[in-house]
Amino acid sequence: MPIEPVASRPYMPDYGIAAADAGSGLLPWSWAEAQLEASRNDWLATRWPDGRPHVMPVWAVWDGEVMWFSGGLHSRKVQNLIADPRCAVTSTTTSPARRHAGNWTGDELS
Repeated sequence: MPIEPVASRPYMPDYGIAAADAGSGLLPWSWAEAQLEASRNDWLATRWPDGRPHVMPVWAVWDGEVMWFSGGLHSRKVQNLIADPRCAVTSTTTSPARRHAGNWTGDELS
C-alpha cells in the first residue's frame, strides 16, 4: 500500500502564507490524486548535469502509485533523471479547480 504524502505549505516569507503548522485549508491527498488522474498533459522539470533546469511537456498517466510518462532512454529528460531522480511535475490545465494542483517531487526512478 502506498504511503500517503503529508499536506504542507511552502515556506514563503513575506507572501502572507500561513506557516506549515498554522491555519487551515490544506487539501487532502485524495484531491491531489484526482488532479493527477484527470491530467494527461504535464510538465516535467529535471536538471542538467551542470545544474541548469530542463523543463519539457510530457504525456503522463497516474496509476494510483506511480506517474508514468513517455521518454526514450537517450532523451535528455531520461538521462537527467538517471543522473538525478529528483524532479517536479505540474499540470498544464487551465481549469480553475485544477490549475493550483501544485508540484510533485520524486526521488525514485523505475
